[in-house]
This record gives sequence, structure tokens and C-alpha cells, in this order.
Amino acid sequence: MTNEELRATNKKRKMFQVAFVTRDLERSMKAWVDNLGVGPWRVAAFTEETVKNFVVGGETVTEPFKFLIGISWMGDTELEIIQPVYGPTIYSKFLEEKGEGLHHIKERISDEDIDGVLADYEKKGIGVTQTGRFFSDFHYYLDTESRLGFVYELGNCPPLDLPPGIFSTSPAEEPEG
Repeated sequence: MTNEELRATNKKRKMFQVAFVTRDLERSMKAWVDNLGVGPWRVAAFTEETVKNFVVGGETVTEPFKFLIGISWMGDTELEIIQPVYGPTIYSKFLEEKGEGLHHIKERISDEDIDGVLADYEKKGIGVTQTGRFFSDFHYYLDTESRLGFVYELGNCPPLDLPPGIFSTSPAEEPEG
């Protein structure tokens, strides 16, 4: 692609999220609040009850799994911290091999465009390492670590109207009154 083509293509794209993997979500969220003033964090447990069509390494996950996710915002960029708890995920593998740190960057892709975008990456020899659906939010982690040094994620990034009790807040909300 020419530089002009790159500029035109990238002008339409939206980098949505930067994500980190940790061994201790509470410690990591507190560090972001204390050191950078980033928070509050919305925290949810992702399990076989809340994540559907969960596939890791090309295999549908049939055993129990759990990972915790903390979400906060800095401007219009979502920050995510993930702590694997048990079961197969690419997060556990990342911690074993690399330790804590930057895991992925997520680009927003519309529901209508995702199949074509995934096919374009497949033509480049870039497959999917993990996928799943959390309510209306889908994610596809691409196998880009060896090429980029991090995982590239694609997702639709919808606003989520979640049922009560799915998220907690850290630091805890102060009661009013």
C-alpha cells in the first residue's frame, strides 16, 4: 500500500482498547489508581456462564474456566486488566511465558465487517487464537505475537446493557448520604 492508501484506510479505523495481563487484579487496579489516577474500575468474572462459543487454540472449551477483567477509561480508550483464575485461556499461557504486562490492543470492527476482516487476516497467515462472546460483545484474538510482539484483538465493542450484579466497582463506591 502507498502512504496515501495507508492514511485513508487508517483514518476509518478505531483503536478501542489496550489490555494487560496480571496475576493479581486487585493489586494492579490499585496501582493504576494510586500511581496514574486511572479508575474507577468495573470488574466482572468471565466464566462458562457468561462467555459463549469460547474457543482457545482452535478447540471449543468444554471445561470450567474463569478469568477476571477490570475495565476503566482514559478519554475514549478503554483500559483492561485481565487475571486468569483457572481453565484454558491465552492469558494463562502469556503469564507463564512472559509474565505480567501488555497483552493486546483491540480494534473495533462492526458485526457486518468481521467475517471479511478475519478472512483478510487469514490470507496473510494470521489466524485466531481465542474467541468468544460476552453478551453482545464478541472478541477474536489474532496470532500476531511473533510478528508484532503483542496480540491484536478484533471486536465489535458494543455498549453493554448488563443485568444487575455482573460488575462490581473498584475502588468500591462510597454510599451516598
